[in-house]
Amino acid sequence: MKVRIVDYVANLGGGVRFSVETLRALADHRGVSFEVVGHGDALRRYRELLAGVVPATFVDIPPRQAWRGRTLLAGIPGAGPLNWLLRTNSFRILVPPAALEDCDLAWFPWIHRHQIPWSMAGRVVGSLHDLIAVDFPDWFPGWGLVERETLEAWLASEARVAVSSHATDASLARLFGTRTGRVSVIPLSGQHVLPPERAETRGWPFQGRHYLLCPANLSPHKNHAVLAAGIAGMAGRHPLVLTGDGTDLYESAAPRAQEVRQLMEQQGMVRGESLFGVGYVDDGQYYRILEGAWAVVMPTLAEGGGSFPVWEAMERGIPAVVSDIPVMREMVDRAGGEVLWFDPKFPDSLSRALAELEANYERHCSRARALTHVLRSRTWRDVAADYARLMGLPADKMGRDS
Repeated sequence: MKVRIVDYVANLGGGVRFSVETLRALADHRGVSFEVVGHGDALRRYRELLAGVVPATFVDIPPRQAWRGRTLLAGIPGAGPLNWLLRTNSFRILVPPAALEDCDLAWFPWIHRHQIPWSMAGRVVGSLHDLIAVDFPDWFPGWGLVERETLEAWLASEARVAVSSHATDASLARLFGTRTGRVSVIPLSGQHVLPPERAETRGWPFQGRHYLLCPANLSPHKNHAVLAAGIAGMAGRHPLVLTGDGTDLYESAAPRAQEVRQLMEQQGMVRGESLFGVGYVDDGQYYRILEGAWAVVMPTLAEGGGSFPVWEAMERGIPAVVSDIPVMREMVDRAGGEVLWFDPKFPDSLSRALAELEANYERHCSRARALTHVLRSRTWRDVAADYARLMGLPADKMGRDS
């Protein structure tokens, strides 16, 4: 049986991590071969991440419409809103029939932005990660409309679709009127395979300090405005470290990076003293930063299946201060963990949660460490087994751990 993994995005962070970890576990199946189909940077990223990890071949099939090369004003910083205003094609990838041919099954680990030949959807499984652009269209002008159109087509097709939380399933019913059972709920795991140790380790200027880590990209739903206001009172004692795509605030010329930097500075935070913008780092560097953190804060307003960083903090016994939204409650409850909750709409709520953590840090830290021994662990083998059933893969498996 030949399975093709088709992805023209390879979304940095949780998206591509999910793809790699699930594929690593799926690769246990006897009699199944895997091909990764993509183009450009997306295919290159998969080649690098899967090298020596998954026995897969790679096929370069350009999309029918590579928007970065054909969009009006493509490549000019800040031109996105004008492209939307002029109704030029953007954030929409037309998958050619060739990407779905010559295989028994095609898996799209990131269905967002992908529009497939719908007559071929019967051989397709797709992973829907979140509904943020649809649920909060004001954050993503134009993109939300295209996302809605794309997801409507996926849901109306014969493709098998999986989501990673009951909260997302409920949102689908609210936003699209989907029938019960239209999608499969397959929760994710936070037990990522650790990268090999490298001889050289980068030193960070905040090492040795009691820093608060916020591992999130700069998308509006990550809620950096409330984060800035909520942490301002204690940033002198617990400097804020930002990791994730775009968070290199003092090196990036991107408008969003400049906006977030100004938000932080308006709250009195100072570069190199109470604020550190790290940017995107590989897993090895990230885990070293995480393991040295005083605590993790996740102020997000919306997610699809939860938060890998929060799960990883719980796994390591690191206190986490987390926005009280349904999907995060679902993830933490499923794991049997404990975090400090706050209302992500109000900075004062975050400030109170941080003050409670600071006042009773040893108690919260001891509790977090104790829970590492009793967390209900869902592994990537569990995730892969659920996907294997959805895909109809053979049940015969090798014994390698994922």
